[in-house]
Amino acid sequence: MTIVQELDLAGITDSGLRADYITTSQLFRKIGRGRYLGRFMFPAAKRSYFDAFITFVAYVDNLADDINHSVEVRARRLDEWERTYMAIAKGDPLPVDRPLSLSEQTDASLARALVHTLRTWDLPYLRVPDFVDGHRKALTTYEYANDEALDEFLETVTLLPAGWINQIFEPQSAEAEELCRHTITAFQLLDFLWDLREDLDLGRLYLPMEHLARFGLEREDLNRQIGSGHISDPVRELMRFEIGLAKKHLDAGRSWPQTLHPTSRTFMEADIQLHDSMFPELAKNGYAFFKSSRRGLGLTSGLMITRTAAAIARARKINQQSIRGGYRVRAPFQNGITE
Repeated sequence: MTIVQELDLAGITDSGLRADYITTSQLFRKIGRGRYLGRFMFPAAKRSYFDAFITFVAYVDNLADDINHSVEVRARRLDEWERTYMAIAKGDPLPVDRPLSLSEQTDASLARALVHTLRTWDLPYLRVPDFVDGHRKALTTYEYANDEALDEFLETVTLLPAGWINQIFEPQSAEAEELCRHTITAFQLLDFLWDLREDLDLGRLYLPMEHLARFGLEREDLNRQIGSGHISDPVRELMRFEIGLAKKHLDAGRSWPQTLHPTSRTFMEADIQLHDSMFPELAKNGYAFFKSSRRGLGLTSGLMITRTAAAIARARKINQQSIRGGYRVRAPFQNGITE
């Protein structure tokens, strides 16, 4: 099924908005970090919304983390995207009085698709700047003294969009939001460990300094050892501790998929399975993972591709059963987006 057919099923008929969703879905395929196949675990009428939301999170994250650009350039790009987004969200003219560059066209297409997605799902679309601002602050925050300091980052960059995706996944229980918070916190803590070398190269460390001090370590110890081929016992102990924290959160949120609509469960079960596979990879052979850089894991990685194919097949049956039983993806927001 093509993206055009998916938009037909979603009831999205405006030609300009359809073009924005198509652009966003194509962008998702490029930057989705191995999650693109996850879209096929949802009913066809929901896929464009999933694409827009996940692309938004990944796109802003990429703007903030692009190691090829200075902090000043990255901050400017975040500002530019936010201005474009807010102009579209408020129905104002775009903040450019000339033909848009290719990157500006991409910014605008993603912004229009995201505004429409958030409004369709009755989400606070004017709070998107809070998420962008969390990334902006992180550009010049090079370390976090303690858990409380890191929590501010987690609340805006991690848990704010987590609450939104929980709503798009159609929770069936009041417990869903808290379970979601635990699950997505675990994902983020695992990502901090998986990307430790990359973050250190960017001058950032997301492991609180009080955690390092607990094992008699300083930041310079990590700078020297991570990726060097030599890992000391105190660093191994630190990694064991950090992995344990992530596992504690994941275990606390593991039942989140069961609180969601059946059409959303398979994707989240697969995503949890993906992150579960990170634990042994991080810890095996005496935490050898941290001696050298590794490729990221995703739904298309060697560890997951067979499971992903099986999950897509299973989701297709569940979605067909749900639709036969009367389930419909909610109707799209219809008041239009000012271009």
